[in-house]
Amino acid sequence: MKHSHSVLAFGALVAGAVAFSGPADAATGADYYKGKTVTWIVTTGSGGGHDYFARLMSRHMEKALPGSTFVVKNRPGAGHILGANLIWNAKPNGLTIGSFTTGLIYAQIQNKKGIRFDLSKMSWIGKASSDIRVMSVAHNSEYQSFKDVLNSKRKVKFSASGVGAGSYADAFMMGESFNIPYRIIVGYQGPEAALGLLRKETDILMGSLSSGMNYVRAGQTKIILQFGDGLKGVPNAIELANTPIQKALAKMMVIYGNLSRVAAGPANIVPDRLAALRAAYMTAAKSTALIEEAKKSHREIDAADGEETRKRVVAILNQPPEILKMLDALSKARSSVAMVKHTGKVTKTKRGGRRILIDFKGKEVTAKVSGSRTKVTLDGKETKRKMIKVGMTCTFTYPGAGQEAKSIDCKK
Repeated sequence: MKHSHSVLAFGALVAGAVAFSGPADAATGADYYKGKTVTWIVTTGSGGGHDYFARLMSRHMEKALPGSTFVVKNRPGAGHILGANLIWNAKPNGLTIGSFTTGLIYAQIQNKKGIRFDLSKMSWIGKASSDIRVMSVAHNSEYQSFKDVLNSKRKVKFSASGVGAGSYADAFMMGESFNIPYRIIVGYQGPEAALGLLRKETDILMGSLSSGMNYVRAGQTKIILQFGDGLKGVPNAIELANTPIQKALAKMMVIYGNLSRVAAGPANIVPDRLAALRAAYMTAAKSTALIEEAKKSHREIDAADGEETRKRVVAILNQPPEILKMLDALSKARSSVAMVKHTGKVTKTKRGGRRILIDFKGKEVTAKVSGSRTKVTLDGKETKRKMIKVGMTCTFTYPGAGQEAKSIDCKK
């Protein structure tokens, strides 16, 4: 009997606990987030545009969802793929969302190694900004218009920060679709891109308007083509496109430029919770406090809701055969880029081996190390990048200093 009574007592206790927890579990929409913590995964390290927008939006979404707490976690690696995979694999309970580069749209189309997500099925929260793509030249360039570029009698030299960069992809697709005689020179990052134009080492820089305008304001460059209508007096690629592939490319890049600072969660977030997140996102994005804060950091807000963002992502993913063929060719072109080898002693490692520096002929050079694309060996055996230490002798195989390494071979 005692045993029966204890079972009954235990059952009553469980029933009471369930009854007690019922109202909390049954909370829907915005009420669900009271007392809850939302984790926002940023697929880059701290600092930079992606991190800035994640912290800006999460702070103001927290206000729009009373009782909630938002925590930002940086999870860089594999060109945003690592963090995006974490977002995709999270529970669809509405407590994990994140942000990443829209360049992952191209990566998915090309079936890039390491991708575990499907962007078309993610639960899209919204996008905070637009950053149209533009073509820039030096203020004193021989190419003062896009027509000059099309009529070039020599190979036009496009600059790019790296083989996997958006500037590289833009240059390749423009050259191929508009039949521009071209070559792409990598290694021009940040201010070096504008300086390369001024020194006539390169002719054209493809990139975002926000980056391009910095050089225009400094009097270093001028913009001769835009994919959109953000600038008065600058030709829009949509209007200059003649062939089907040119029109398809221009349309794709216009949509791409309108998708900046996106936020999403895993597939199938509970509908009422997704609706609450989307509503909080737009409330935050339209708030005077957020807009003023963004202005102080010279950031523009051009928000769109989750459903509109989803439609734009799907539109880019569904490309015609001509564009898919070109993106496939881009993937092959990247893999065939000429490599150089630099050997020297490791002088420094950063961020768990994501950057490795060696002394090469008296000069310190850096290699970027991808967790998925760079093959790292130690004494002939494959290893993790974090195992590379100062003092080891390593050989970088990469396009050049500062670029992502294809392989790094080290000895103790």
